[in-house]
Amino acid sequence: MAAVRLKDGAAFDGDRLFAFTQDALPAYAAPRFIRIQEALEVTGTFKQCKNRLVQEGFDPGLVRDRLFLRDAARRSYVPLSAAAFRDIQEGRLLL
Repeated sequence: MAAVRLKDGAAFDGDRLFAFTQDALPAYAAPRFIRIQEALEVTGTFKQCKNRLVQEGFDPGLVRDRLFLRDAARRSYVPLSAAAFRDIQEGRLLL
């Protein structure tokens, strides 16, 4: 998962991000999930706080931020729905 904050006024483009990760990264390095945060939580030394992110994972029931799933069939990052999350948990949707 990649947790990111967009620049002010910027919109998330799942198609464009998919194309970029496809071209610039090896397949194993492309994030399966994208979490769009309003603000990044940092320590006093400006390191990103990851404990809460790890605890929440990618459960749309816990996470209030927008979550996107890498969808190779659509060649895009698509919103992660509760149904898709359930399919992942039950092994019907493989990552």
